[in-house]
This record gives sequence, C-alpha cells and structure tokens, in this order.
Amino acid sequence: MKKFLSAIILCTFAKLAAAGPVVEIYQCELNEGKTLEDLSAMMGAFTEYLRDAGIADSYTAHAGFQQIPIKTNSVNWIGIAPTAEDYGKAIEWFTTTPEGAAFGELYQSVYTCDDSFMTFITASSGI
Repeated sequence: MKKFLSAIILCTFAKLAAAGPVVEIYQCELNEGKTLEDLSAMMGAFTEYLRDAGIADSYTAHAGFQQIPIKTNSVNWIGIAPTAEDYGKAIEWFTTTPEGAAFGELYQSVYTCDDSFMTFITASSGI
C-alpha cells in the first residue's frame, strides 16, 4: 500500500512539474483620478522594463476593464508565464531589483487590487 501511495504522489508531482503556463489574475480598481490612458502608459513602461531585464519572453501581462458584470473603474491584470521557471524569473526581478520596485510603485499609483488567484494550466482544449 505504501508503494502505491508513493507512486500516486510521485505521479502528481511529475504532473505539476510538466504543467503548462502559469496564469495570475488580479481584480483591481483604478485609483481616484486615474484613467485607462494611465493604465496603458503603465503597461508600456512594464514592457520596457521586461525587455531591459531580458525577461520579455518569460512573462506577458494583459490589462483591461471588466465587462460582465460591469464594474466601474475596474482593472483586470492577467499575467502569463510559459513555465513555472519563467514565472520565478519574473517574480525574482520584481522582488529583488530596483527596477522591479520602481514598477511596483508605478502600478500602485495607478490601481489597487483586492482579489487575485494563480493557477497552472494542466489541460487545454484544441491542442
């Protein structure tokens, strides 16, 4: 029985190690006085930061407003990394570099987030 349980646990960890992209989603709200133009400018700055850090292929972010249900001044941040290792590179940049800290200050000046979640994609349709 112990061998069977060990095999199940090993298979589970192997499956996670081979998991697909990492996706994180934040539900946020524009700060008072900020607009979608401010959000767009912030995303442009983020793109440049990622390129300068050499991790543009490791993390891609998308931002938009929530339509269903309609939420005034909403911002949804959707970040995608192709692998857990790539996600780790992005988090390391964000938490350990002056540029990551500067971007953190920039995004906090534009919007505030209350809810988030992260998931590993383990299966997809159409593949």
